[in-house]
Amino acid sequence: MLPAAAAIELADRGHDAVSVLDIGMGGAADAEIFDRAVREGRVVVTENFGDYATLVVQRLSREEPCVPVVFVRREDLPRRGALAVHLARRLHAWAAANSEPYVGIHWA
Repeated sequence: MLPAAAAIELADRGHDAVSVLDIGMGGAADAEIFDRAVREGRVVVTENFGDYATLVVQRLSREEPCVPVVFVRREDLPRRGALAVHLARRLHAWAAANSEPYVGIHWA
């Protein structure tokens, strides 16, 4: 749902960021993407609050491994051009403010 170019912008800012397209998971089920993020110790960034919030709650309630999930709202980003740049700036600021994020739900 988010531009793959945002991962490139984040990498340019020093983050180990990948998009699902970069790792061959475009179109994969949310649970598969989440499982991979858990295996790799990654933070998930998504607009899909309903599905990923459910995954977080289910995993935490079963005391299963989980990762931080950062939700963004496209409506909160500038509407004209350079969405990837704006998103990367917001996520970079979020990461600076949350250098060791807790496992669970976050908003950026």
